[in-house]
Amino acid sequence: MAISERKKNTDIDAQSRKEVHERDGHRCVYCGRTDKPIELAHFVSRAHGGKGVPRNLVSLCIDCHKRFDGAGRGDMQGYIESYFKLHYPDWESQEQVFRRW
Repeated sequence: MAISERKKNTDIDAQSRKEVHERDGHRCVYCGRTDKPIELAHFVSRAHGGKGVPRNLVSLCIDCHKRFDGAGRGDMQGYIESYFKLHYPDWESQEQVFRRW
C-alpha cells in the first residue's frame, strides 16, 4: 500500500529529527528540562496538515508535549512561535501546513 502524500509530508524523517534535536540543544525548549524524555512536537499539528519539517517541529519534554497537545497549547503557542522566529526570522505558521495544491 502506497504512503499517502499527506502522510509523507507530515511524518518526521531521521534527518529532520536530528536537526531539531541539535537546534534545540537536546532539551525541552519550553521548560529547559533534560531529565525527562524529549519528544518532537508539531507546532501546526499533523491533524491540521502540519509538515514534519524543522520549521514546524520543536523539542518538548514529555510533560510539556502532553500540555501542548492538550489544554496548554494556547498558553505555550506564543512562546514557541517566538522561539521559531529567533531561528528563522521569516517564519510564518501558515507556511508549515501541507497543501496539496
